[in-house]
Amino acid sequence: MTTPVRTDLDAYRIAVAELPESAVASRDTKGAVAVVRGGDGWWVVASDAIAAGAAAVVVAQPAVAPIEALEALASLAGATPVVVERPLLRADLVAGVGASIEELPAPGALVVECHAPARTLGPALRDAIGWARVLARAPLAPLTTESWGGRVLALLGSTEGASVSIVAAAQPGAPIPGRVRITTMAPTRVEIDADLETVACVTDAAGRGILPALFESPERVALRRAIAAVRAGEPPSDLADLRHDTALAAALLAAPTA
Repeated sequence: MTTPVRTDLDAYRIAVAELPESAVASRDTKGAVAVVRGGDGWWVVASDAIAAGAAAVVVAQPAVAPIEALEALASLAGATPVVVERPLLRADLVAGVGASIEELPAPGALVVECHAPARTLGPALRDAIGWARVLARAPLAPLTTESWGGRVLALLGSTEGASVSIVAAAQPGAPIPGRVRITTMAPTRVEIDADLETVACVTDAAGRGILPALFESPERVALRRAIAAVRAGEPPSDLADLRHDTALAAALLAAPTA
């Protein structure tokens, strides 16, 4: 059984071709998985696709959206799955890291470093906060924040009691999507280093393990997740997670100088 996919993006057309048993290209949005380019105003295009009867929406590398637009999109989407392909927060790696730490207690503290070119600092910081949320295993809230000239210093707290320190800055020589480095402070240390590629390490008393490299394209991963969500009738948490991370990143970047 194949699911129709409507896309104008070459990388997703390739992904459709690589999934012949589950996906087939379609020119119609109604009843299809609609792939939306994540440029400015992507939330409007996603809303239009849902209104046109899309079975699911995939947002490819979304730009930062106004929180009000994300809330409106969530309200409109309802039970329609919305899958978000985030450059520095791959869903398959998140799942792999989650499986590696699920038996461990939540860390008491995390250190987050993030730098990116000025025009992509917003999305990079948003994805850095997403990783912190994943590793803290709880929503985050600002405790102390300060920003000036494209720089951010912040202390966040999780509902599970973890403290998260964040240092972020605009840097002209950084990779275009940005770079994120996160370290947990715990007996078993987890380290995430994400830029054009992502490396995840888990270190304990027995040694240091590096999670296997992932070779599947992020486009194919996003399509597989969207198709699975349609067939299961269970929307993923992508949009709610994006709203959480976007709101917090915006608050940090807008914080006044102390």
